[in-house]
Amino acid sequence: MKWIIGIDGGGTKTMGWAADIKGKVLDQVEKGPGNYHVTGVAEFTTVIAGIIDELAISCGWPKEDLMVVSLGLAGADRENDRKIIGSALAELKLPCHYLINSDAKIALAAGLKKAEGIVLIAGTGSIAYGITEQGNVIRAGGWGQLASDEGSGYDIGRQALVRGIKAVEGRDKATVLLDKIMEYLKLTSWEELIGYINNRTTTKTDIAALAQVVTDAAAQHDQVACEILQQSGEELAGLVKAVISRGFSEEKTVQVCVYGGIVSNVPLVRNHLAAALGEKAELIIGQDQPVAGAIRLGLTWLEDNRKELG
Repeated sequence: MKWIIGIDGGGTKTMGWAADIKGKVLDQVEKGPGNYHVTGVAEFTTVIAGIIDELAISCGWPKEDLMVVSLGLAGADRENDRKIIGSALAELKLPCHYLINSDAKIALAAGLKKAEGIVLIAGTGSIAYGITEQGNVIRAGGWGQLASDEGSGYDIGRQALVRGIKAVEGRDKATVLLDKIMEYLKLTSWEELIGYINNRTTTKTDIAALAQVVTDAAAQHDQVACEILQQSGEELAGLVKAVISRGFSEEKTVQVCVYGGIVSNVPLVRNHLAAALGEKAELIIGQDQPVAGAIRLGLTWLEDNRKELG
């Protein structure tokens, strides 16, 4: 029986779905991070191989009948990344086609069910990604936490640390953020906090997790926390506006599908995002998981190459 796999590889987790060639989802599996920039190429390859192996076993279908592995991966729309990813996948020595797209493209395919539009992803990182009617790709953000990721979970967590420290030092208005961060991390002294922040084992994901502390503080009307979340919404709106202005008509409302825990689960961020965009965009909360978009793109590739495949 012929079958396909769709994979959504993120900085925190990787989802894999198996489907038959009619699109019926057969089974799914979840693994750790699937961004080779985070894990390294060897671990990335291990994660993908593990997903394929587990799905083959759970579905009872041989890997020799696997037609397509359709992947949506962070950074995969850059040529050098695609070469690195392609070489890593070739090491698996499977007789299937690997369809390599960005995580944003599969989210767009899942959220809007069409090939053009804009998707905004705001989870651990952030990016706005658009495909115009002419097929041109326009992106804003997505450069990583050192130069970008505005409005993301990482950005919110970092701002909580920055403004919490400033408040303690008398350089910002009073806030409960640093006390709540210490409690969340189970730390008892400033020395421990300094060690945590500067420890090489503290990851981008760890800092992004502090966004929950900010959300909780905002719910208790902490002014600094509310300001951080407002800024997040406005920064995310700036990413969307940048994509609209570079390839979409500003005379009509553009559909923007949103994914990621920050926009999906934090109403204050989403409300400020919508307010900042105004009539420029209609926000649509993504209902289908992005990995469903990977399946959709895989099926489209199969249909387009039906004659060559026989």
